[in-house]
Amino acid sequence: MTFLHILKSLDELLYEVTLWLLFYPRTLWRSVRHPLRTMRYALDELDKDEDAQFLETLRPPIFLLLTVIIAHVAELAMVGDSTVIASHSGAADLIDDDRGLVIMRIVAFALFPVVMAAFEAWVARQPVNRDTLRAPFSAQCFLAAPFVLVLNFAGIVLRYPQWADVIALIAAAAASVAYVWAEALWLKRSTDAGWKRALSGAVAGYLVCAIVLAVMAWLLGGA
Repeated sequence: MTFLHILKSLDELLYEVTLWLLFYPRTLWRSVRHPLRTMRYALDELDKDEDAQFLETLRPPIFLLLTVIIAHVAELAMVGDSTVIASHSGAADLIDDDRGLVIMRIVAFALFPVVMAAFEAWVARQPVNRDTLRAPFSAQCFLAAPFVLVLNFAGIVLRYPQWADVIALIAAAAASVAYVWAEALWLKRSTDAGWKRALSGAVAGYLVCAIVLAVMAWLLGGA
């Protein structure tokens, strides 16, 4: 019975992982083309029974996690190991393989949905706790994943010859502007706040995340 149970579990795992190949590009396309509609979809799905949630897309946290992993695999294919792994100075000495680097990046980029969910609660004048952050966090994962993907690819381009620096900076700047603008629109619609408060929350949340990432990159010597 134990062996059959293991086989059944492996069968379900294989089926789920295979579905990721189909649902990842679909989820990415929806998040890029209709970001606010996709975020609203996340909130609507969370109101359903757990077995009936996200039948047409990946779950938001899984979507963000796979985005970071895909970006890391692309980095390995295009430019090789990150400089963090080769470095043995400062905090970078704590990361000596790709698994540790991926975990660090997942935690780092998960800051965006967490921090933005907190600022969404602030804009809505709600308390910041586990209950108020749960649904906004899921919605924010849909918005953050494409932005994180562009940031990671900009980081890859930066490791090419110097002429590529301009392309990387333009891509990162454009993605940042689009991300903040989408956040402002979302905060205004989801909280019924005024433009000033919604835009302030979006900019402040982005700056907090950017500062934390900059500090982490400085400690690691470039991630």
